Amino acid sequence: MTNIFVSSDETKVIGGTETVNVEVDFGPQGDRGNLFLVGYGNPNIVNHAVDINLLDIYINIQSTDEDYLVIYQYISNAGNNAWVSAGKLMTDKFSTNKDITFVNGISSIGIDFKVSNIIPLSLVGGLTADDFNIQCTFSGSSKPIASSLTISPITIQSATGDVIFTVYLNAVEYFEGAWTPLNRLVTAHFLITVV
Repeated sequence: MTNIFVSSDETKVIGGTETVNVEVDFGPQGDRGNLFLVGYGNPNIVNHAVDINLLDIYINIQSTDEDYLVIYQYISNAGNNAWVSAGKLMTDKFSTNKDITFVNGISSIGIDFKVSNIIPLSLVGGLTADDFNIQCTFSGSSKPIASSLTISPITIQSATGDVIFTVYLNAVEYFEGAWTPLNRLVTAHFLITVV
């Protein structure tokens, strides 16, 4: 059997330097880039905690406002600096679930949809109800359900002033080898897009 002994009076540790200095504050000082801000309400009314520069961006996240998810940009307009609307983050898609009672295959009430939930009212212009693609599926049923829908023209709701269209549904379900009119409460899933 061989025995090996290692003996040394000195130990050297080889490694990198103890400190590293990175100089980043040299060269000409430039303007900062754009800030993206979010806040509750119209940015022309809201107090901002930071200094605002031209071309900064602001998004309104106050869900009860008419301009919810509107993007504003801080620009100079005729010598006055102000936040100006640049568009909306919402897409032209809207989805929701509605509980609907059917009697003899006909929905007991029409389902109203606010157009402003789908697209900004400023874009409605010449749109009609035919410009909306409405897809409806049902859940909570072990039987197949087939349906058709009718869309009313776009109108202004007298009680609220909302711009709406109404959807009416007819539905049948397949039971014991035959299609019969739906006579119960079901949950309808709506997906609405602009075409």
